[in-house]
Amino acid sequence: MIDKSHLLRAVIRQVEEGLERLGTGYAVARQATLDSPHVMKSKREVAGIEASYLANALAGQIEERLSWLRILRTLRLPEAPVRVVLGSVVGLGPEGGPATQHNFLLPVCGGLEVGGEKGASPVRVITPDTPLARSLIGKAAGEEIPPSHAQGTPLVLLLLR
Repeated sequence: MIDKSHLLRAVIRQVEEGLERLGTGYAVARQATLDSPHVMKSKREVAGIEASYLANALAGQIEERLSWLRILRTLRLPEAPVRVVLGSVVGLGPEGGPATQHNFLLPVCGGLEVGGEKGASPVRVITPDTPLARSLIGKAAGEEIPPSHAQGTPLVLLLLR
């Protein structure tokens, strides 16, 4: 059994860890900007400028991750959805076989993978703007997913939580 609230906490934890790494990188880049001479002696002395570009890019990524955390912390997961909706965990696999992939439909963090239950394969986060998610939204267990959206082979929605 897949515990969605456990998966959501794992996603939040990964975003928080990434945010810590970004914060460290931002502090280093910002300090390099401040430590560089303000007057360039030649046109080739660009370390300070490059450090400032890096610091600005990292600051943007930090803002994006903070936004993700706000969204994830207020997300209400559906209890027992009949059809795929935001917050659903979906298992896909061949008809009559076990689920070969598990996806967690969230508004942000697409591509992130979190460990499933003990011994289970990882669960990949997908967002509503991906082709796979668009083909899944509104489907019920037992419905087939077209091959173009299921990585080349037709899959069946086997698990919906």
